[in-house]
Amino acid sequence: MSSASVSFPQIAPSRARAVGLVVAVFIFFFAAYIFTATGDIFSTGDTTIRMELAENISGRASVQLNGWKLQVPHHYKKEWLDPRVSTGVHGDTYSTYLLGQPLVMIPLDWLGSRLAVDERWPYGVSVAWVDRLVGPLFGALEVMVFFLFAMRLGVGLKRSLLVTAIFGFATSVWPDEQSVLEHTEVAFFLLLGFYFAFRFKEQGCSWWHLVGAGAGIGGAAITRYQDAFLGAIALGVYLLLPGGRSTIRYDLQRLLWLLPVGLGLAPFVATDLWYNWIRFGTMFATGHHETLFGNSILRGAAGLLVSPGKGLLWYCPTIFLLVIAAPLFAKRYGALAASFGVLTAGFVLLYSYVTFWHGDPCWGPRYLYPIVPFLSLPLVELFRRRLRLAALVWLLTAVVVGSSFTIQFSAVTVSQWRTWYRVISYEENQGYQWQWIASRYRYFWNPHESPLYLQVHGLYQMAYDSLLQSNKYELVPPDEDPILDGLNTTFAINQWSPWWASNEFDWWMGEQKIMLGVIMLVSIMFASGVYIAGEAAGAFAREPTQRRLQSMPEAA
Repeated sequence: MSSASVSFPQIAPSRARAVGLVVAVFIFFFAAYIFTATGDIFSTGDTTIRMELAENISGRASVQLNGWKLQVPHHYKKEWLDPRVSTGVHGDTYSTYLLGQPLVMIPLDWLGSRLAVDERWPYGVSVAWVDRLVGPLFGALEVMVFFLFAMRLGVGLKRSLLVTAIFGFATSVWPDEQSVLEHTEVAFFLLLGFYFAFRFKEQGCSWWHLVGAGAGIGGAAITRYQDAFLGAIALGVYLLLPGGRSTIRYDLQRLLWLLPVGLGLAPFVATDLWYNWIRFGTMFATGHHETLFGNSILRGAAGLLVSPGKGLLWYCPTIFLLVIAAPLFAKRYGALAASFGVLTAGFVLLYSYVTFWHGDPCWGPRYLYPIVPFLSLPLVELFRRRLRLAALVWLLTAVVVGSSFTIQFSAVTVSQWRTWYRVISYEENQGYQWQWIASRYRYFWNPHESPLYLQVHGLYQMAYDSLLQSNKYELVPPDEDPILDGLNTTFAINQWSPWWASNEFDWWMGEQKIMLGVIMLVSIMFASGVYIAGEAAGAFAREPTQRRLQSMPEAA
């Protein structure tokens, strides 16, 4: 094969401006995600356990849950047991979660403790609130890497910013980072790994980028090892498929590329093995006692993709645009598109087989959210060239993106516990006694109790009551209903969800400091947004941003 000369755009004419632009993208989304963060800081028990683990690591240099003692009656069924904690060595209690998110929470935990002391805020809620910033942090990092990837795909600055804005606000990335679950972190690390691999294979960067690719998969490995395993397979497929660099002994060369990837991955795998050993006395124990597999793959896949209650296509409608974008993307980057397909198929097949495939209670099919950036990157093709029936394509894109934005906006502005209240109420009206046992949920295929429908309808209800100053849609539990009463009193289901709009923070933070925080966040978004817009509009002195590179074009 003969090499060909290709070009790819730089982010900015100088390194300083490139760094400034990338940092501005991160700051804008970080501030925006904090601005829309929920006032319900205790909603997710999963996150609370990881916070506890972070506190034990930083305060006691221990990975056990200090003070926790598991005492389960013998007559309890397996489905009643909590899969998030388990008994390990010496009878101590350990979390089954990995170290990825707790390690990042440690500096946030320290910052929250200092704020609590300096501001004389209640210690527990202050630390919990700051710890939960790990969600917006990784959400903004994920969007930042997405922007870098889009730029390197060669669509130009304006188009890269446009598709990044769609990704950041019109896909499930937005509500996912608000949930402060681990999937945003996994998505960031997987995307980072593929970005480094792409830079090496397609754009001639050094082999250290392969080490970075392995480290990206490794970051996912210490967060959710099963997701990292799928990511490693897909990354290997990408590196081994033809395309990109050309060498004399091409097949052997591609195999050798896996060595630096393994070098970057090895420390993280070693960390996982050590963590298993220190908790459970063996490197290959995870602490999970429940039956993980056995669900019907066909039924699980249908539930994850198209069911009214959990279907990814409905929670993230921008995926529909792949019908147009994916073939065009595959023509330019065949190996990359194939690896994205392998990654997507791997996630769907794995979690379809998992007994708790739905991951409830949560917003949508959370186990699939790490593949959303890989299902969004091909959308750059919609803006890269003039398509046939361009006006119709752009109109369709605008409608789909607008619909998807409405869904994500409802998810972050209306309490999702309001939707759970309505699901439970519907079930009870049908004569079904609700129990918080995920294996017994049955709402997935009933459009009338789909959380997606109820959440968007809840946005209408909240807007109606707010604009007309009415109580028409205020939810009041019936007498002697402990479940609905608990939801009504524990969570602010009749208020807007963002922390500054609810009254959950007034009693300890104070209205003046809430207002100060809002002003600061809006100012940061405005300043970074103006800078980004200035770069996109060419308001600064520009230099040629095309660099020539000797490389093989991607195989069609």
